[in-house]
Amino acid sequence: MTATINELTLKLANNLLEKNAQMNMVAISGYIAYFTLLLLNFGLQGQAKYDLSAFLDCNYSFLEFSFEKNIFEYDCINLLTIDEFYQIGSVRSAIFHSRLLVESFKEVAGETYDFEFKSIDSTNIANQNKTINEWTNLLKSVPYKYIFSEAYRTEFILFIFNEFYIKFRWLIPANTRYSRNQIFTDINSMEYKIRMMRMIDYFGFYNDTDLKASIVFVKLEINGTYAAIVLPFIDNNIAYVLKHMNNEKFETWFDKSESKKMQLYLPHFGIVNQISLKSFLEFYNMRYLFVYYGADLTKIIRGAGYINDLIQVSAIRINESGSHMSTPPREPIIYRKSNKIPSFYVSRPFIFYLYNSNKNLVLHFSFIKHPNY
Repeated sequence: MTATINELTLKLANNLLEKNAQMNMVAISGYIAYFTLLLLNFGLQGQAKYDLSAFLDCNYSFLEFSFEKNIFEYDCINLLTIDEFYQIGSVRSAIFHSRLLVESFKEVAGETYDFEFKSIDSTNIANQNKTINEWTNLLKSVPYKYIFSEAYRTEFILFIFNEFYIKFRWLIPANTRYSRNQIFTDINSMEYKIRMMRMIDYFGFYNDTDLKASIVFVKLEINGTYAAIVLPFIDNNIAYVLKHMNNEKFETWFDKSESKKMQLYLPHFGIVNQISLKSFLEFYNMRYLFVYYGADLTKIIRGAGYINDLIQVSAIRINESGSHMSTPPREPIIYRKSNKIPSFYVSRPFIFYLYNSNKNLVLHFSFIKHPNY
């Protein structure tokens, strides 16, 4: 299952990189997307369920034989829980619906996947925006408000929404007194001054000569969890690395990394983005989820319908303490700069992901072409 989640993460990241060339930074969670699609899979029937199950590479649990339909009805076996994500952040999810939800679906969505349910106007755009934004304003400690702005010109029936932000501490925080403006070179060879922090510690380090990238693992306070920084070689780029990454790479990079004392210079960066999974799923031939009578949703809503969209809103803000942390819980270690300790400058576009090494599981994934804060 973790392999499927990691591969889903890479598929989504590649799709966004190709389709959104204008975006300087993207933050996603294939982990959250996987759980949302598992819930959707539970509510589907017929060909749509088979196709989505295959896409999610499900291990099947045959529940019962339907004499009415002359088929076995099944669901995906899920060995993970959404709680894993709470180690590195906060997540809240909601289903906005203009039609009655089936009670068995609501029970699973609420108890297993921690979804909330909000009734919404089916046609009035102003009322739709008001309902969604009122819900987002009730979210505690999130770094954004009024995130929903898209108007749906068709009838609003079913809208699935995940919001999450990343909150963690470095195991060894950086000292702000050593943060400096440094030069960052973007994909167009344009140079910018950005704020970089200096971290000196023993980091996991691996050079992948096949993908032409260097990988650094930085320990977080949570045992077994790391931030991984993937920096393509000077003659390479993040598009090439991302295209050739796979689940095995995540495991190989960590297992073969060597502990090495380094001066790591990492940019401050902050990302708040909203992405739609609709175009991603359409790309993988699941357009019928989003059209009337295209998929059997009668285990989700009463009567025929379709899904308007599946939205992720994600936020991460990296500084000397971690992400969305203001002050470290302890005093940073003071190191004088030394020419004897090798330096590693993250001064060009890079990939940043949060990794549970105990389960070979990527919880959050970002690519940064040009950082801002």
